[in-house]
Amino acid sequence: MIPTLVTVGPLPVQSFGLMVALGLILGGMRLAKSFRLYGIEPQLAERYVMAGGVSGLLGARLWFIAENWQHTSKDLLGALFASAGFTFYGGFIIAAITVISMARRDKTDVGRLLDSLGPCLALGYAVGRLGCQLSGDGDYGVPTAGFWGMSYLQGVVPTLPGELVYPTPLFESAASLVVLWVLTRVERSGSYLNLRFQRFGLYLFLISIERVSVEFLRNNPKVFAGLSEAQLIGLMLMLLGGALLGFPRPATSEQ
Repeated sequence: MIPTLVTVGPLPVQSFGLMVALGLILGGMRLAKSFRLYGIEPQLAERYVMAGGVSGLLGARLWFIAENWQHTSKDLLGALFASAGFTFYGGFIIAAITVISMARRDKTDVGRLLDSLGPCLALGYAVGRLGCQLSGDGDYGVPTAGFWGMSYLQGVVPTLPGELVYPTPLFESAASLVVLWVLTRVERSGSYLNLRFQRFGLYLFLISIERVSVEFLRNNPKVFAGLSEAQLIGLMLMLLGGALLGFPRPATSEQ
């Protein structure tokens, strides 16, 4: 693991932060491409991505602190600025609220905006999870004896000496790229899922399957029916995605 790539004077360049920045840049470029298809000004993409990215990181951190209040309350400032400790769904929810609020203020069609966000989010998530892998921030899975097992002994949240665990950040990154491929094929076809919100519903459905599945390889606390909090939220978002896929609404007008 390489938590710190290089030190420039007194400032360390963290691998996680670098990959997050790269994910925002690539996500912005991908979003601008979708905006052109949906008739939204491409120059707006950078602003939406930056606002969503910053609010999402803050939301993910605050959600993690709330989830682990028993431990984080002892050093709130340290927990807020630590290099590990993010909860995906906290960031997703806060970023969604931020972006939708911006769209309403800008009078941007919310349906077409959300439909265009799917490929951007999948790409950004894939790159961001590589940052988790490089930093070893604790998002890895339970111990395994399989050939795929990896050690995170040098990570921010190290594994035990000699312990091999599932490299779940790599699994998530690969799965997100598959989601990106599917969404791109649908977007390029121009003939599938043309109703407003359907393509965003497809993103929610697919990314929730990925999130619920990978949780079985992690040792997170079970809160209900043998499922973790992330799995319960994932199931709810999966149902929402399915509803958006099937609920009738006016068709989009694409260019």
